[in-house]
Amino acid sequence: MSSPEHTWDIPPEYTILTIDARNFSKVPESLQPPLKEAMTTALRTAFTSSGLADEWAHPSFTRDNGDGFTMAFAPLRSWRLVDPMPRHLDQALENYQVEKAPGAPDLAIRMALHIGPFPPSHLSDAINDVSRFIDSATARTALEGAVANGGHTALVLSDEMFQRVIGAGRSQLTEERHFLRIPATDVPDKDFSKPSWVYAPRVTPEKLASHFDARSPSLPLVPLGNRRGSLAAELLHSAASSGRLNVHTVADRIDSVHAVQINQAGLVTGLHPEATQQ
Repeated sequence: MSSPEHTWDIPPEYTILTIDARNFSKVPESLQPPLKEAMTTALRTAFTSSGLADEWAHPSFTRDNGDGFTMAFAPLRSWRLVDPMPRHLDQALENYQVEKAPGAPDLAIRMALHIGPFPPSHLSDAINDVSRFIDSATARTALEGAVANGGHTALVLSDEMFQRVIGAGRSQLTEERHFLRIPATDVPDKDFSKPSWVYAPRVTPEKLASHFDARSPSLPLVPLGNRRGSLAAELLHSAASSGRLNVHTVADRIDSVHAVQINQAGLVTGLHPEATQQ
């Protein structure tokens, strides 16, 4: 006899991907169906080229959002959604751009990827959070930065997903060469701010960072060179507590660009683990 279910039971984890086409609602109504078909074709091509044909054909959950999709998958092979899928998608979108008919709209795609408990009801923090990641100003700015540098897609990873894949060595991508660490914030009508990692296949983290600088010119970039660790935390604590740093987000440039958050009490969050070690 099986044990009775309890409301405190923790559901199995799933990887949740949400996908959104840039400026889809601004496209004339008559052009939206062919644009959605082009988007679907590009995604199918990217999934298939990444060894995820079965996941595309039979996701554990899927929802058509009009200008995109939300999909859930068993975590086993979801490292492929971090790489190589975005690279294949970017190439498929490049092909669309070259081959599209005159007057056809441009197509660029932003994505957010998260992992967490996902019950049969599909009511969970994980699916709520991935929706907020994709709607954040961080995701939108990342895609604008990618497009400005010749790219067509940008991916926002939750910190949980980043640690499962990049942090655990399940990818050839590296933190230093491929990712910009910056909080996902500024979600319309939501009080939301969580650590995230931005990746655009054609664009370096440094180039992406310049677009975030332009969006928030008052946010200073603190050059720390190779001096990670307690020194970085000490400098940021000191600046915040003294009132000389009247911001909530700064970036420390090491080999690439990473972001840390500072709350109004001057507490630093989002630093690398070694940043809190003496």
